[in-house]
Amino acid sequence: MIKLRNILFALAAAIPVLLVLMWTIAVPVDLIRERLESAVAGQADSSAALSVNGLRKGLFFTLSADSLDMKIDNRPALKITDFTGSFSPRYLAGRKLGFDIKGKIGTGDVNGILKLPLEGSIKTEQGELSEIPYLKRFNTVINGHVSSVMSIKDNTIKLIFNVPDLNIDDSASVIPMLNTFTKLQGVMSIKGNSIEIDSISLDGEKGYARLKGSITDNVMAMSLELMPAAGKLTSLESMVIGKYIVSPGYYVVPIRGPLPR
Repeated sequence: MIKLRNILFALAAAIPVLLVLMWTIAVPVDLIRERLESAVAGQADSSAALSVNGLRKGLFFTLSADSLDMKIDNRPALKITDFTGSFSPRYLAGRKLGFDIKGKIGTGDVNGILKLPLEGSIKTEQGELSEIPYLKRFNTVINGHVSSVMSIKDNTIKLIFNVPDLNIDDSASVIPMLNTFTKLQGVMSIKGNSIEIDSISLDGEKGYARLKGSITDNVMAMSLELMPAAGKLTSLESMVIGKYIVSPGYYVVPIRGPLPR
């Protein structure tokens, strides 16, 4: 009986060592990278693709990478640098591989849970808007720091975000007030090739605006509600938005057509 107990104790002690050896020797880095990239590319009707650069394995089921680069429609969309991930065995009961992840968007912090097949929750604190490549396709210089919560489930990404220090450098925009907004917050969701904008609100010295609508297959079908503060607009700005008036102090500007390429 004592011998059996000693054998069981020895086996119990050996199992973690065997698992670490299997992770270190038997699981190739290329396979892990392939699984991560295919988890994004394999989503139904999705135009997104992920590239994992400089992936490395560490001891005790840890991963690190120089960067995770996301593309949408073959264009750079998001870059997370200094990525690290550690395996979380608690998700195995649900037949999922789970990782606690950390990274950077510029100087801002990213952390959360990523599970395969693709699911998870990711939080961003003070991510730099200037380091999000997707925003550059609008030919507008956008600066500020975004804090957000992203949930991923059932092939849908839901994003709740807030930018308290927005700075838009676009004096040539056909939309008046655009470069006067200093705060932004909103809720949106992404599924396949469709972006649904529940509401994005903007606030600034010349008033308030709210953007709603959708972008499907890179075609915009949105409306921008403008509520300028009394007496704040210039004569030119008032003239430009005059044809969109719905009621005194309330304007609705349609935004239609393909996204900039």
